[in-house]
Amino acid sequence: MKYLIIDDEPAAIRDLSMVVSDVDPEAVIDTATNTDAAFELCKKDTYDILFLDINMPGKDGITLARELKDIMPMGNIIMVTAYPQYALDALQLYVSGYILKPAMEDDIREALKNLRNPVASRTDGFYARCFGDFEAFYNGQPIRFRRTKTKELLAYLIDRRGSVVTGAQLRAVLWEDESEDGDRLSNYFSQLTRDIKATLEEIGCEDILKIKRNAYSIAPDKISCDLYRALENDPKFFDHYTGEYMNQYSWAEFR
Repeated sequence: MKYLIIDDEPAAIRDLSMVVSDVDPEAVIDTATNTDAAFELCKKDTYDILFLDINMPGKDGITLARELKDIMPMGNIIMVTAYPQYALDALQLYVSGYILKPAMEDDIREALKNLRNPVASRTDGFYARCFGDFEAFYNGQPIRFRRTKTKELLAYLIDRRGSVVTGAQLRAVLWEDESEDGDRLSNYFSQLTRDIKATLEEIGCEDILKIKRNAYSIAPDKISCDLYRALENDPKFFDHYTGEYMNQYSWAEFR
């Protein structure tokens, strides 16, 4: 997993980094000694877990946590502090954990075991996260889509789990609340299909998408997905479902 440790004390960062590495030998750890630097890192990269010191000069950890919630709503923030009086403020932010300094191995293990949001798979290849907000990853890194509708198109096909969908059905889903000219939508949809093929080809995953004439589907056996694993009764993935499914898409509310 990828971690970001934020603390204005270098010694505290060093100590916590050592404990996290002991708990997770494969941990990738970045650090920041002030809230501005941490915010910039989070805008550029994706972190599974943030350990955030509450009491820092300038902008405090509570304020930073609120700001980070806007840019990474499914991120796991674990507050770390020597001052227990901040616990209520931290918990009201619905963070994933609260640890008192100095953090011990048992504290870290317990926090990682009870994360609020599921952590994306770090295994090689294509991985789709459906619980919470939809996100697609390749080798642990988020896949960047040129258009938001391209990402939604992929999400819907993954939701269908291999069932064939026509172009007309996809257009009805993607533009359910919009009254658009039919020809214009058809042209835009053609751009989306070219876009999704190009995006998958760039990462060598073009074989997960099946397009034949006016029929579109995904190859479920060629991807890893929390939804699919949960439906296979894998307890590790089923426990990640907390009632939130592809939150950013209205059509997913009925799934």
